[in-house]
Amino acid sequence: MLKYILFITLFFLVTACSPDDQPGKKSSSGTTKTQDIISMSGPGPILPAADFKLIFFINPDGGPCILQGNILKEMTDELSGKVGIQYVQTNIPADLNIFNQYGVRGLPTLVLADASGKEIKRLAPGVKNSDDIRLLLQNISQP
Repeated sequence: MLKYILFITLFFLVTACSPDDQPGKKSSSGTTKTQDIISMSGPGPILPAADFKLIFFINPDGGPCILQGNILKEMTDELSGKVGIQYVQTNIPADLNIFNQYGVRGLPTLVLADASGKEIKRLAPGVKNSDDIRLLLQNISQP
């Protein structure tokens, strides 16, 4: 019974991040919004060598999540070597366990974790600008 309640709660929270237009609708660049964010993210971490990871919980079809993804994409060079980015998506069944593991109930959410996945700090759900992300990264202890 608890599994059903968690699933329904996660479903409603995830749909709150849905865009105003239909999923798969063409963007001005001619690709779908989902394709834009998935091609940006790729499978797993995009910067795997880092000792820390920024876990990005997203609905790839949600407008706010796409906006947050674009902000992270613009920061790729700045984040390189400091933190790896792991994309955890609502449309991948295996990722739903990670949503539960971290207790994510709102999207988009950014969680800073060490290489083993232990949470260091998280930002409140919602779109965060690059300055907010830089402040989050100040929680990484310097050697």
